[in-house]
Amino acid sequence: MKKGLMASMIALSLFVILACSNDTNQIDSFMHIHGLEYSQHDESIFLATHMGLINLNEDSWELVGEPEHQHDFMGYTIIDEDVMISSGHPGVRSDYVDPLGVIISNDSGETWEPIALYKEVDFHLLHVNEGNQEFMYGIDVYNSNLYRSKNGGYDWEMVDTTGLPGPVASVLSLTSHPQSPDYLLAGTETGLYESSDGGQTWALKESNLSASSFQTLDSDSEDLVAYLFGEKEGLYFSEDFGETWASLYFRVDDDYIMYISNHPTDDQMLVLGSMKQSIYETKDFGKTWEVLAEEGNIKN
Repeated sequence: MKKGLMASMIALSLFVILACSNDTNQIDSFMHIHGLEYSQHDESIFLATHMGLINLNEDSWELVGEPEHQHDFMGYTIIDEDVMISSGHPGVRSDYVDPLGVIISNDSGETWEPIALYKEVDFHLLHVNEGNQEFMYGIDVYNSNLYRSKNGGYDWEMVDTTGLPGPVASVLSLTSHPQSPDYLLAGTETGLYESSDGGQTWALKESNLSASSFQTLDSDSEDLVAYLFGEKEGLYFSEDFGETWASLYFRVDDDYIMYISNHPTDDQMLVLGSMKQSIYETKDFGKTWEVLAEEGNIKN
């Protein structure tokens, strides 16, 4: 993986293909996802893309909202039943100015408005702490800076960082401990790094192991799922926030899992999104898998 992953991610970001049926929001295919999350209401999945937010369910895959709210979503997460936080660039029909900064939706993605850092940052990584959702971290690719919020994304401070092996914007994945939001893990091209002070200082944790994606599973445990590369490669589960790992015996060839989401009420359900736009779902915590989309093509 190493240097090849970052090069592939940059190459993919240079183009977008999104096919829609005439006069509807229904999606036939998609390209370039930047986040995915299970709905808080059912088993459907929300997919953040360059051309808007897509809702995936058994019956249809549809763009959410009117054209003026179909933005180029980058960092993306769901923080409550109908509340979503994101970042990125305004859609072609939007009156907003680039970059969007931090934007919020209170109606499951139908409408969006900026709440912080408007016209200042473009968070390609946006992480919300599992145990205390007031704590958030964002990685701005415009100026390669780490930001931190302690009030649900309404106010942010830039974090002066030391110890990472490269620019902050080169970090591949980021997560925080559910009970200790100042303790962070970051996956980089050259290893797994940790910080105990909210991202100010970093130290190498594993030189032969890193992660392209993380997902903490609940607020009361140290359970963590990650897609690892290095001396271990594939989807792994940890009960001690990355101190030890157990394989879930899932890996993708010539591809990497960039996004992981767990269902809010069913602890057996996981959905994964890959760098090459494939989507995989398990309903038995990795024993069996279904391919929902393959390289941007929806599986019917």
